[in-house]
Amino acid sequence: MTRWLSLKEACTYAHIGRKRLKRIALEGHVKGCPDPDSKRGDWIFDRLSLDAYREGQMPGVTTREKALAIMKGVRL
Repeated sequence: MTRWLSLKEACTYAHIGRKRLKRIALEGHVKGCPDPDSKRGDWIFDRLSLDAYREGQMPGVTTREKALAIMKGVRL
C-alpha cells in the first residue's frame, strides 16, 4: 500500500468523513494538506499518521485487566 493517500482513499482507509479528516489535518493531528502538485486543490494524507491517530484513540489495557488475563492464562 502506498504511503500517501488521496482524500477519498484516506477517508475509506481511516473510516473518517471528509470534513472531519480535513479538520484534524488542519489541527495537526494527522499529516495532510492540499497536494502541491494538484491544480484542482486535491488533498493528500500520510497513511502512517492516520494509523498513529487511530491507535491513539484505542483504550489502553488497565492493570486490572492485565492481572485478570494473567490469572486466566492469557497474555496481552
